[in-house]
Amino acid sequence: MLGGGIIEDGILLVVYNTGSYGWSLGVEVFRAFLSRGWFGVITDYSLPFCLIKKYATAVRFAIQTLGMENRLAVIDVFGSVNGIQPKEPFVYSLGQIDGSTFLPKILALYRKMIEGRPKRIGITVTVDDFVEIFGENTGMKILKRNMALKENFPRSKGEEVLNIFLVNRDRVSPRFLSWLSQYAEHIVEFKPTSRPGVEEIRVVKSLLPDFEPSRGIFKFKKGRVEILPTLRD
Repeated sequence: MLGGGIIEDGILLVVYNTGSYGWSLGVEVFRAFLSRGWFGVITDYSLPFCLIKKYATAVRFAIQTLGMENRLAVIDVFGSVNGIQPKEPFVYSLGQIDGSTFLPKILALYRKMIEGRPKRIGITVTVDDFVEIFGENTGMKILKRNMALKENFPRSKGEEVLNIFLVNRDRVSPRFLSWLSQYAEHIVEFKPTSRPGVEEIRVVKSLLPDFEPSRGIFKFKKGRVEILPTLRD
């Protein structure tokens, strides 16, 4: 549905509504790349880590095991903002942060965590809570600055990176979502239906040349997801 793959060093934007299980698709992609030996980084703006673990259990994602095996790490921005000290060796705090200190601190920590790990996948939980912490205008400036830094210091060949952005459209403005969408290489949207656990999935953007916009049915049941790409726009 994405046109034959996912673009390296790109952004997969997953957009959903309140009450949706669309975020679990992001977890499935994250899980798939970890199974290939990629190192995972979860950047948590939304929840205390104890609740993150419960969400992971709901989708049968072994976050504790993978963390202890040094296959993933968690950057606990929520804990940093709320004065919570990490209790797990794979959970990292940024200390005190604000709009001016956040980017330098998280980039320094990220470089330390990924040293010697050329293939990396990140998942942002969630972009709307990133906006809640910093505000839309400051949030856009931070993200633009990060993109500019990446452009000035391109990665070497073989240093593959993928970023999954989860965002609840009910919690950000149309302006912010429109701005974020133009920078994403792939966009998957979810719409509710009248059936619990069943949503419409729309792949509305991919910069791969063989891509065609498409839609289908997304089902969530007992911690598992199923996608039926039965409809074509």
